[in-house]
Amino acid sequence: AGHVIMWVRGYAAMREDGCCDQVSSSCSPGVEDLELWDLGLAAGSRALLEHARDISGHEDLSPPNSLNGYSADSCDGSKKKKGTATRQQEELCLVCGDRASGYHYNALTCEGCKGFFRRSITKNAVYQCKYGNNCEIDMYMRRKCQECRLKKCLSVGMRPECVVPEYQCAVKRKEKKAQKEKDKPVSTTTISPEAVKPEPEPHRVSFTSSLFQSVIKEPTKLSPESGAEVALKHSPTYGIKPVSPEQQELINRLVYFQSEYEHPSEEDVRRINSPNEDEEQIDFRFRHITEITILTVQLIVEFAKRLPGFDKIIKEDQIALLKACSSEVMMLRTARKYDASTDSIVFADNQLYSRESYNLAGMGDVVDDILRFCRHMYRMKVDNAEYALLTAIVIFSERPSLMEGWKVEKIQEIYLEALKSYVDNRMKLRAPSIYAKLLSVLTELRTLGNQNSEMCFSLKLQNKKLPPFLAEIWDVNS
Repeated sequence: AGHVIMWVRGYAAMREDGCCDQVSSSCSPGVEDLELWDLGLAAGSRALLEHARDISGHEDLSPPNSLNGYSADSCDGSKKKKGTATRQQEELCLVCGDRASGYHYNALTCEGCKGFFRRSITKNAVYQCKYGNNCEIDMYMRRKCQECRLKKCLSVGMRPECVVPEYQCAVKRKEKKAQKEKDKPVSTTTISPEAVKPEPEPHRVSFTSSLFQSVIKEPTKLSPESGAEVALKHSPTYGIKPVSPEQQELINRLVYFQSEYEHPSEEDVRRINSPNEDEEQIDFRFRHITEITILTVQLIVEFAKRLPGFDKIIKEDQIALLKACSSEVMMLRTARKYDASTDSIVFADNQLYSRESYNLAGMGDVVDDILRFCRHMYRMKVDNAEYALLTAIVIFSERPSLMEGWKVEKIQEIYLEALKSYVDNRMKLRAPSIYAKLLSVLTELRTLGNQNSEMCFSLKLQNKKLPPFLAEIWDVNS
């Protein structure tokens, strides 16, 4: 338990910065599948999020579906087996692959797809696909194509006849309210009207638009123009809507902070480069890799704290996001340090780590997949802005333990749209396929993150102890 306090050296600073203060929101945490209009976005911010939605190609980002032995054969979800799934056997939504909350309308789905299906049926909604009527629905595409999402709902067994009509819901609500009034105890205590002030009705204030407002108010001190800005400014438009000023400032900030928090201090590097007395080569290599990893994770935390939107998230979710994203973001940073000429990774101290180096450290099982990922990113020619945006998207990803996952999803959508807009303007006619490939990287990172967990468990079996810092972040002892 003591390691929870020490797992991020910068976390105390995060409290001082005010990043951990719980932020109250006018939106209820129970809101299902929030759409843009649910947040009451200011016109400018809504346009910002909506202007780059056309994707003519995409790749399947869904995690593998798992029914865990359940069958879907009736409308009565209450008769299905429920309960908390283990992390290894978590039930997944059959529609989009997100975490399932139970059986809804005869199928195992998440809260978002349940709400989407109910609204679609009660409103007799008619949707139109813009991408060829054959979209693979996953956690990203579910917001892009409603027609294919509804088709997927029906194909996995969700039944329209199980949806209770709205007028019946209204009757039930009325009856429930009347019963509550009837059961309310009569109080003999006199209370002044001032003592019982009705709570103000929640108004739909967009934290999304205020996020971008904060970006505009505090311009980042950068060199005259970032590389991303120059690349976009001097390229023909081909009728593509340009990156908005808010998005450009957001990208500039990310690139700047990515550079600021990429390299550990020289003092830290010198400390980990000194072998201990009588330390064998394999032990030194293992210690060197783990200590470089600790420094990298601390830098990732500092970067995350400065992301616009991070301070909008409650403390518990900040910790959950940082713990869950650390291994995935580390893989992105590793890819940025890849040296193609030697097929090696250049560590913070400029030491080259090849496959043989990892083998010497007793970690050869994972290096092949890491190097394969690095080669893939190298071939894609991912630039600084794309790396920074991908990192933010990974940090603001849905995780099982989040208390306000809907808020994280809305913030992530801002970064997804910024990436889409940036790629549209940089790659022009090739943009749809490039954007799809960049999104597919998120799936690869999830896989690598899972492999990292398996490697940690394997090291534990080999009696190779990870430093307490990493053991706490990656839940090695749980």
